[in-house]
Amino acid sequence: MAAGVTTTFGEPCAKSSRRILWSLLMRHKRAMALGILALLGVDGLQLLIPKLTQYVVDDLAGGMATVGKLWLLAGAIMAVSVGVGLCRFVWRYFIMRASHRIERDLRQDLYNHLQTLSPQFYDKTKVGDIMAHATNDLNAVRMATGIAALATVDALFLAVAGISIMAAMNLKLTLLVLIPLPLLSLSMLRFGKLVHSRFTAVQEAFSKLTDKAQESMSGIRVVKAYGDEKSESSYFSERAKRCVDLNISLARVWGLFGPLIGALALTSMAILIGAGGRLVIYGRLSLGEFVAFSSYLDMLIWPMMAVGWVVNILQRGTASMDRLQKLFHTKPDIKDGPVEAGPEPSLEVHDLTFSYPGTDAVVLKNVSFSLPAHSTLGIVGRTGSGKTTLVELFLRLYDPPEGTVLVGGINTHHLSLASLRSLFGYVPQETFLFALSIADNITFGADGLSREKMIELAKTVQIHDEILAFPDGYDTLVGERGVTLSGGQKQRVAIARALAMNPRILVLDDALSSVDTETESAILTKLEERMNRCTTICVAHRISTVRNADLILVLDDGKLVDSGRHQELLEREGYYAELYRMQQIEDQRRAADTPGFLRSGN
Repeated sequence: MAAGVTTTFGEPCAKSSRRILWSLLMRHKRAMALGILALLGVDGLQLLIPKLTQYVVDDLAGGMATVGKLWLLAGAIMAVSVGVGLCRFVWRYFIMRASHRIERDLRQDLYNHLQTLSPQFYDKTKVGDIMAHATNDLNAVRMATGIAALATVDALFLAVAGISIMAAMNLKLTLLVLIPLPLLSLSMLRFGKLVHSRFTAVQEAFSKLTDKAQESMSGIRVVKAYGDEKSESSYFSERAKRCVDLNISLARVWGLFGPLIGALALTSMAILIGAGGRLVIYGRLSLGEFVAFSSYLDMLIWPMMAVGWVVNILQRGTASMDRLQKLFHTKPDIKDGPVEAGPEPSLEVHDLTFSYPGTDAVVLKNVSFSLPAHSTLGIVGRTGSGKTTLVELFLRLYDPPEGTVLVGGINTHHLSLASLRSLFGYVPQETFLFALSIADNITFGADGLSREKMIELAKTVQIHDEILAFPDGYDTLVGERGVTLSGGQKQRVAIARALAMNPRILVLDDALSSVDTETESAILTKLEERMNRCTTICVAHRISTVRNADLILVLDDGKLVDSGRHQELLEREGYYAELYRMQQIEDQRRAADTPGFLRSGN
């Protein structure tokens, strides 16, 4: 996990969400301190304006005003306003900068943490949930650590200073106008809990909505092919309506809270007009003091309103922090080992029996074999026989039982994940390309790979000429998941990407299934020299892909039913020989069905 994550979040449940929000603020305490000082400067200068106004009104009412004195007071008010503007710029710069940096740091921590989690986590977690964490939740935390923190200090300072000045002017009148405040506190406690629970429901609904949108967009070709747009639109509409209903439910609470606070504030103003106006009539309060008192009470309306606003933002922030904490406290299922992998890329499997976490179905049953370094391993078998699972256990994408899988003579549980996986160049069964150029996809993970080397790799996998046929050549963008390329082109780019890593163990998991047999043969011929320099694992359905392997494993229903070289397996007349004959018949039938002018090459 990234250092920032452990510093902020520590052990599960060790800190409340509010304490974590506080620790996030302390990461940028200097900027926050400067921003708060500037904010207090704004508030302090604003508190001077009613006093200056009081002097103007009293002088005008008492007939003591002069043009020079009025210009002096007007100039003082103007100077205070300029100071307010400058201080307001400073606090906005530092506070907003700090809150955005907190969001940036938290997003980086989240991304780093997600990188540490095992495939099992992604097997059971929807993309929409993760995207909701990375968008709405992080934005809510940013608001809680920025605007909410600022508004809290601002409201507290203005309330204390304003009430103190009002009390110094007339204590009894101050106590009268503050009567509605206890009702405000009770409202805050009640509505804060409602906001927290309803915002949590809103975030969960947004997760489901985002997940549905992502799923529909990813499978848009299937949706269109089946003409199922109407059904998908209806399903999306249901989730969108659910999200809207919950947002309206939240807005209803907040919509009632705001006017209630405003009504309490106006009640205070009504008390001031009644009681304060009476004091002015009887000469116990000057007109200037009444105007200043009114201005200070008007300043208190913001703290009264801010209480509800801050509670709303903090409740949203803590609700989002609760959701993020659950994610941050998710531990990787696969633990890092202390030993660095050695240079010898041999493979050993001893009595391997494996079931995927959370399931009872046995995928591999008592599999054992040994493969010396710089040899080629072929794995064949029916669909679902455990071929891909075996490969994934070598890379510890899933954890094999202790002591059952060894790489270079070392138990994979003892190897560090980084050093273990650095040995492998892996071309998975489901080819994934990034929405980048062809060149960027080939050089992905291979920093410093020269253009000449990249072209050499493309020629090795028989795709160089096809790339040059594209309008932008190697700079052609492949689209999301390589959508602009054919299946065979994607597979060959993925093989070039694996070769660019110069791996000690090359894994081709049915990586040539989408290319024709002639291209497959040409690629294997070109790869032969490279395969002799590393250990190679070829998972395939076609016998032609693995017939030259040093060791061929035949899997059926998770069991190793046979193993040996190609000729040995044919002589045993088992499943492998049966599969070989079936494929030969299929090849002959396909050749017979091909029109003569195509077979002749015309």
